Amino acid sequence: MTKRDDPATTLTIRQARVADARALDNFLAEIFRTARHVITKSQEFQPGFLSRRVWIARKQLNPFETCLLAVQAGKIVGMIESWTDRRARVCHITCFFMAVSPSEQRRGIGKHLLQAFLNWVAAHDRLDKVELHVHDDNDAALALYTKLGFEIEGRRKGAIRYEDGRVIDDLLMAYWPKKQSQGD
Repeated sequence: MTKRDDPATTLTIRQARVADARALDNFLAEIFRTARHVITKSQEFQPGFLSRRVWIARKQLNPFETCLLAVQAGKIVGMIESWTDRRARVCHITCFFMAVSPSEQRRGIGKHLLQAFLNWVAAHDRLDKVELHVHDDNDAALALYTKLGFEIEGRRKGAIRYEDGRVIDDLLMAYWPKKQSQGD
């Protein structure tokens, strides 16, 4: 789908394939084990090669959902997964989860992934809005989302409780592809 050339290595952004199931499971296990700003903890993650294959196949069959992978040197280093409600009154909105390997963060992978995803959304006339949840202490993610045109729509006060007892807010952000393309 998209490639970024770098003297050391090449980053490719592409759709997940059923053959990626095992590698994607391993990637997600790493994310849930190490990431601070995700809801799912490693003990809550249910890995499964066969179920991940089915999950990817379902994404491939649904024209309004996707799973994009960032692949570098044959290894998954990032992903975006979207889901879209099928009910008529809300089927114009898609939501997503994005993660980048801890060792690869702050190298532009998230920006390339998110831009590829927003291009994918823009190609779907039915999708008018993109929503996401982000922890209000995730400064890097907030900066990226804001830079690419997302706006804060709401705040769920005290929605996230970290293991050390800190309680933070969950921000709801949104992006409107048609509004962005018109320069509003």
